[in-house]
Amino acid sequence: MAIRSRAKFSPTAAALALLFAPLAAQAQSSPQSLKSVTVVGKSAPVLDAEQAEVGGFGLSLGSTPQGISVLGADLLAATGTASLSQALKLDASLADSYNTTGYVESLSVRGFLLDQGNNFLRNGLPSSNFAPLALENKERIEVLKGVSGLQAGVSAPGGLLNFVSKQPLQEPSTQVVAGADGHGGSKVHLDTNARWGPLGVRVNLATESLRTHFDQAAGQRTFASVALATALTPDTSVSAELEVHRKRQPSVPGLGLRDTNGDGLGDSFPLRIDPRLNLNNQAWSSPFESTTAAAQLAVKHRLNANWQAQFAVGVQRIHINDRLAFPDGCSSAANYVYPGLCANGDVDIYDYRSEGEERSVDSWSVRLNGKLSALGTTHQLLWGLGGHRSRLDLQPLQAYNYVGTTNIDLPIALPADPTPTELNTPTRENVLHSTVSLVTDLGPQLKSFAGLRVSQVARNSARSDGSRAVALDQSVSTPWVGLAWTVRPSTLVYASWGQGAELEVVPNRSNRFVNYGQVLPALKSEQTELGLKWQLSPRLLLTAAAFSIDKPFADDVPDAGGLPLRVAGAKTARHRGLELGLGGRVSEPLSVQASVTVLDAHWTSAVDPGLVGQRVTNVPRLKTSLFADYKFAAAPGFAVSALLSSENGKTVLPDGGVTLPDAWQLDAGLRYQHQLGGKAVQWRLHMENLTDRSYWREAPTQYWGGIYLFASTPRTLRATVTLDL
Repeated sequence: MAIRSRAKFSPTAAALALLFAPLAAQAQSSPQSLKSVTVVGKSAPVLDAEQAEVGGFGLSLGSTPQGISVLGADLLAATGTASLSQALKLDASLADSYNTTGYVESLSVRGFLLDQGNNFLRNGLPSSNFAPLALENKERIEVLKGVSGLQAGVSAPGGLLNFVSKQPLQEPSTQVVAGADGHGGSKVHLDTNARWGPLGVRVNLATESLRTHFDQAAGQRTFASVALATALTPDTSVSAELEVHRKRQPSVPGLGLRDTNGDGLGDSFPLRIDPRLNLNNQAWSSPFESTTAAAQLAVKHRLNANWQAQFAVGVQRIHINDRLAFPDGCSSAANYVYPGLCANGDVDIYDYRSEGEERSVDSWSVRLNGKLSALGTTHQLLWGLGGHRSRLDLQPLQAYNYVGTTNIDLPIALPADPTPTELNTPTRENVLHSTVSLVTDLGPQLKSFAGLRVSQVARNSARSDGSRAVALDQSVSTPWVGLAWTVRPSTLVYASWGQGAELEVVPNRSNRFVNYGQVLPALKSEQTELGLKWQLSPRLLLTAAAFSIDKPFADDVPDAGGLPLRVAGAKTARHRGLELGLGGRVSEPLSVQASVTVLDAHWTSAVDPGLVGQRVTNVPRLKTSLFADYKFAAAPGFAVSALLSSENGKTVLPDGGVTLPDAWQLDAGLRYQHQLGGKAVQWRLHMENLTDRSYWREAPTQYWGGIYLFASTPRTLRATVTLDL
């Protein structure tokens, strides 16, 4: 199937027009309070989120000087979202980064790739994202945009994701969701809630048969979770939860650019693309397998009318068998091609097998927050102490063996070579942190925000044979300050400055790096942000933010041995951008979730002077997202929805010589809700990629230097029925 030409109309202009259409009417209404608003009897989808725990200040979204978005369970259901990569279309500041069928999902925020081990939380506690995500028991996904040094300590500067679990409800309820898709996949999900005296119990169970448009990529998954909550006393509550997720599915690797001029570097897109093509389709290919178990316990106690304390502890265990026929470079041309494909579409295949990977995260947190009066004013104080321990245990050896060359147009069978020959590098990380933040009323319209996290990081690694043992013990301080001015009761203007810090590890590729597997010292990133929040009505919030982020990266320097040496802080990127967002209820029948991000991301320093001034690859220059849901008053129970997303400006090569064509996609949904035997029944039809457009979705450069192309998903129909029992 050929990549089709871009349509004549501009989806970006359309999204911008629809984003600002409600403002004129809303501006004429009377000013509304920025304080948290409790609205009862809301009908789904409820897009007007009021608070998010990920910010750390305990204030409403309209009164906190931070860029935060919330993707609630109702929004995820209304858009047919079943994975993290699908959720990225719902916010213009989020973007793909090597997201493919059957593998662990990752993302960038404000153009920066998030760290799988340090930029993700689960109910406020550190969690590894190196495992498939289950959304069945998630109430919402909270996204903090920008540096998260105050909230997470050592973490990448783009943002922080907090997955919030569904909690027991007051009233007993049971809901069953059954669904199917046009590829033959099916799913059943049970969400039941009960109360046994003072104890609330909520159970989520799901089983799914996974089918995709790719050849030989079928899989299956099962999920189970239980959440408990009770009040020991009027001032003390306890909650606990446990979830287990198993998934087994072949992963689908990306393609590469063709080397058309013979210089050894891919420079042109493949001539055509078969939407079914899966290069991990050898007779010996084995699926990616994962089992994730996580448990948490939290105790909250109200000391008095002004002070509360909380203790939480969590554990997470991930077991992975990572196997695939992996395309990487091309050796059949006169000049070896890397990264990319030969001009005729040839590509080398490696038999990669990393069996028995074990990842574990143990975390804990103690927090004390409350109000006090001092120096003639009121302060809100938060003090926290916590830590986490992360381990990556690997088998002594993994397999990464060249087995031959295939072709993307005429794939051929190749022999297997599962012989483990590559040394692994297990790692250990221990982090202890202390956090303090203070919100001070400087007047009836002015608040100051200040916070500091001090993290003691100990990390070590060694090759499987004990060689190249590396240990790092470093103390990192990450401050954050902000000022918020309530111009009028409905409008907030703010400014903030903060720092973040992160560690990097040299890829475990002995044939590509002198110091492979080594832990590098922590380096600091820095962000400045100016923003506006305008509460157009109690259920409609407009946000705007301008930001600048500087982040140092590791880079490769020449070494006498021939292989490069990766050095911390050898290059720096600067991301400057503007974000606009509108979310909530425009009118009784119309709800919207819309956002636009304009981003200038380029290198300001590097070992290679030719890189300075170039755009950072795989980062969109402009991205828009518009979701709208409309209920028909003339046909009660019927509603339609649409999601339009677009992006442009993603460069593929470091020199900017190749750029992905402009991309846009339209999804659409139809639902009908009615009563059957006194019980609610809801029918949904969702069409992903309604116009069946083919386009290149992303082209990430991997940390070892490989560049991969991923195409859009063809038109896919999904149908579900939800029964309230």
